[in-house]
Amino acid sequence: MSGGYLEDDQDRKRRSWWKTIIFTLAYMVPLFWLWSRTDFPDSLGVHITAHGNAGLLENWFYSYLLLERHRVLDDLTFLYMWMPVAGLILYVALPKLRGSRLSLYADERQDK
Repeated sequence: MSGGYLEDDQDRKRRSWWKTIIFTLAYMVPLFWLWSRTDFPDSLGVHITAHGNAGLLENWFYSYLLLERHRVLDDLTFLYMWMPVAGLILYVALPKLRGSRLSLYADERQDK
């Protein structure tokens, strides 16, 4: 007997895993390309010696230096690096703000 629900759940997890891999690659490949085009962080005088996740975190820490050169590709690299972080913050903050008095529609809700 084949469990239809169990197979659906496994298929959903498998698809979710593949979506995560595809979205990660779709973000990281252009990011590494931008880093190579701007020679980030070496061209800014920063030499990162950490490896793995610590090295990636250091890249984000020193990303503010990209804005000091005033080149379009450097600014684009900075924006591209911080886009997922800003998206995550908005994803968490917007539902909380929607129910607060800071909302543009707060007065309309009180009238009802």
